[in-house]
Amino acid sequence: MSVENILATYKMATPEEKRDGIVWYADALRDCTRIALDTCVPLHIVVGVVASLSPNNKWERNIINAKNLIHAHVNGDGMDSIKVSTYHKMKQKAWSILEAMPDHDGVIDILNGQKIVSFYRNIVGDDTCTIDGHARNIAYAERVGLTDDKTNIGVKEYRTLQAEYVQAAKRTRVNGRALKAFELQAITWVTWRRIHNIK
Repeated sequence: MSVENILATYKMATPEEKRDGIVWYADALRDCTRIALDTCVPLHIVVGVVASLSPNNKWERNIINAKNLIHAHVNGDGMDSIKVSTYHKMKQKAWSILEAMPDHDGVIDILNGQKIVSFYRNIVGDDTCTIDGHARNIAYAERVGLTDDKTNIGVKEYRTLQAEYVQAAKRTRVNGRALKAFELQAITWVTWRRIHNIK
C-alpha cells in the first residue's frame, strides 16, 4: 500500500528532517518573494518562472536562474542573454510567463506540465503534492533510478500518487495538526535522501 510506504518513510524522519520538510515550501516562497520585491514583478509570476526552470535543476541554481532571467526581462535584455541549468523548452516557458504577465490560472496554462504545475501550486501554498521520481519511489518503497522508464509517471498514476500523499498526510500530527500533503512529501524526500545517501 503506497500510503503505508509513505508513512513508513515519514516515521523514520528525525525531528530536524520534519522541521526542514515543513518549512521547505515556505522558504521557497520567501526566496521568490525576495525576487518579486527586488524586481517589482508580481509574486505569482516569479513562482511561475521558478517552476518553469525547476526540471533537473538544483534548488539553489533554480533560484539564481530565475532571478537572472527575470532581471534580464526587466532590463529589456533578450532571453538568450542568460544561461539556465534546465531544458531550453523550460526556459522558453519561463520567458513566455514574463512576456504575458498572466494571472494565476494563466501561469498554470503556460506551465502545462503536471509536475511543474504542482510545484508552482505548492510554493504558493495550495495543498496538493508534487510527484517526482523520488516521491514515486517512496510511495512504492523501491529505489529506481530517475532516468528509468518507471519514473515516467502518467496522468492517472500521478493523480493516484497525489491522492495517496494527501491521504497519508491526514494520518500525521505535528504540533496538533495534520501535515499538508506537500509538507509530508518534502519531509519524506529529505528522509529518503539521508537513508539512501542521495546528494
